[in-house]
Amino acid sequence: MPTDKKIKFPENELASELCTLQEELCEYSKGSGENLDQAVWVFRLIQGVSCEEWESIAARRDLGQWLTLPINGDTYPQLKRFQETLERLAYQTDHDPLTGLANRRAFDRILDIEIERSKRARTPLSLAIFDLDDFKRVNDTYGHQKGDEVLSTFARHLKATTRRYDLAARFGGEEFSLIMAGSGLVKAQRLLSRLLNEFRQLEFTTPDGDGTFHVTCSVGLTCYKGSVNITDKELIELADGALYEAKAAGKDQVKVSRLAFADNVPNETLVHANEKQFLFGGK
Repeated sequence: MPTDKKIKFPENELASELCTLQEELCEYSKGSGENLDQAVWVFRLIQGVSCEEWESIAARRDLGQWLTLPINGDTYPQLKRFQETLERLAYQTDHDPLTGLANRRAFDRILDIEIERSKRARTPLSLAIFDLDDFKRVNDTYGHQKGDEVLSTFARHLKATTRRYDLAARFGGEEFSLIMAGSGLVKAQRLLSRLLNEFRQLEFTTPDGDGTFHVTCSVGLTCYKGSVNITDKELIELADGALYEAKAAGKDQVKVSRLAFADNVPNETLVHANEKQFLFGGK
């Protein structure tokens, strides 16, 4: 016998199923690496659910990463929302959620590209790694919320001080990095010294509002000129070594780690193989 009574939608069951599937697929994806040639979209038809109802469910159940598309009616609004969701997810993949800077994943990709560009064009590439001094003390004394404020402030200051085509990134914790394509050591040191000087003068208000405190930063810098082969890992290790020297020397300063001799000599001063043969081969 027909009835007008609407069957209650099994929201709990659907949310449980999607969450379980999401966890299993994400775990499998992590174990399989990031090969984009082996990726699939996972779809499932859910009848009797409108786009508005799904959005309400997704908001309550933290299912915003699942994308939906209606199978009838005007699909344009949902396709536009679909595109916006993809753009948001792509942004989240490459950016740190607290500071809005590039994350380590994006940093590694761009650094590899810039090293190859520097190698081909023989143009300078400077890399700086930053570490906020005594940041644990800030968290322990003033709380993690105030610590997050310091991190966000430094990130904004870093972004505002650098050029549009530099890449500022957050490695995690209180460690940041800056890729400066086309900048040699002199230009990079000048920029970093100005950045540190301005940052150390910033005043942060204590949580109770009765006082202020300052935070400083140490920086390790290295520069690649494309004359020798180097990996992104090796370049990072050089900058890290310089950062360690800056910490050991008293913090709140920039230290430089230089590459091998051949990469620091101007190209016009290098003796090429045919010239060596002429000079030393007796021909």
